[in-house]
Parts: sequence; structure tokens; C-alpha cells
Amino acid sequence: MYPKAILFDLDDTLISFDGVTEAAWEETCCSFVDKMQTPYSSKTLLEVIGRVRKWYWSDPERHRTGRLNILEARREIVKQAMENLQYFDEGAAFELADNYSRRQREMIHLLPDTVCTLERLKNLGIRMALITNGTSKEQRGKLTRFSLENYFEVCLIEEEVGYGKPDPRVFELALGKLGLKAHEAWMVGDNLLWDVEAPQKVGIFSIWNDYRKKGLPEKSLIKPDRIINTVCQLI
Repeated sequence: MYPKAILFDLDDTLISFDGVTEAAWEETCCSFVDKMQTPYSSKTLLEVIGRVRKWYWSDPERHRTGRLNILEARREIVKQAMENLQYFDEGAAFELADNYSRRQREMIHLLPDTVCTLERLKNLGIRMALITNGTSKEQRGKLTRFSLENYFEVCLIEEEVGYGKPDPRVFELALGKLGLKAHEAWMVGDNLLWDVEAPQKVGIFSIWNDYRKKGLPEKSLIKPDRIINTVCQLI
């Protein structure tokens, strides 16, 4: 019934990351508009930032470089948004971006049943590994903050390894460190491309964490081996 090991994604699989993004941006934009008395509303600022964010993160290479310097990426997004609004002050743009980063970090929290699920899997003798994109500082900071390090026998962080998802090498590296073959492991994550399609190509049984409970996108060519809405459904 169970594999010898489960490979976990971190953000939006074990902790809420994108899940707090909109609330953090809305709160930060409202505070900024009130403080600066801008000629546009917080709603307008939020909408423009949203469009720039979507454009910025839509490009795979820009996404790769941006997530490895997330603070600067957010500064660039806010800078472009303000330029689009024809109201640009670099210092103000950077302050808004940094305030967002700080507020989002404060709002991040464990998803329901994360710890009890990891505990039960550990008690079942299932080995666990973590595969996450991003920087060492950001990702290890989350692991420390929520006391998750001890659950994972292997922890692969993009910046430390030199490559990340969806590069097949990161899954092969995890399997190698665990001394297992692909069919002996599961991969669990929220990103259809990174956490489902990529590991499937290596031969790993891949489970999509549809934490938003929206179902597969219409005409999706990626077919998870299993769909869950929370990690507790693994048990």
C-alpha cells in the first residue's frame, strides 16, 4: 500500500505560501496608498501589480532566476507596476516590495494536518525527503521555523544543489541518496509541471496536492497518478 519513501514539495504542500499571497499584497497596498496619498486607489495598485506579477512569473527562465533572488524580483515587479501607473519613486517601490515580503513571511503557516501526517508516516517506517525550489536562506528558514527538519532524511534545495524542479536530475539525486529505485517512491506536490509531470518522466508515482480544491485545469495534458486536497489523505 505504501512506498518505501515519499518525496515532498514544501510550499503549498506542507506550508501555505501562495495561499497567503493575495491577502499580503492587499494589506500592503492599502497601507502604502494610505501612507503615500497616491493618485490611484489601492485596488488599482493591486490590479496592476497582479498583472505584472503574472507576466513576470510566466516566463520559465525569469521564474528560475527570480525565485533565487525573490526580494529583488518583487522589487522589480513593483517598480514596473508603478511605472505603468506613471507614478514612480524607486525608494517607495522598494519599500512597498520589502513590506510585502515581510508581511507575507509573517503570514506563512503550516497547512492543516502537516505535522500529524509526517509523524504518522514516520511511525509507519516510511522514509521522507524534501525537494524544494528557491534559496537556502528562505527554505531552510521555513523548515527551522516550523520544526520540520527532522522528518526528512534528505533535503534538496535548488540553490544548494545547483538545479531544481522540473530538472529530472533533482529527482534522480533524491532517489540516489535514498538508495531507492523510482517505483519505490512517491512524489507529492502542488505544481502540476514540477511535482507531477517531471517526476513521472523519471518513473515516480506522482500525487498532485490540489489544496485549492479546483480540480485539474480544463484540457490538462498532465494526469496525476492520484489527487489529494491535503497531505493527511496520503494515509
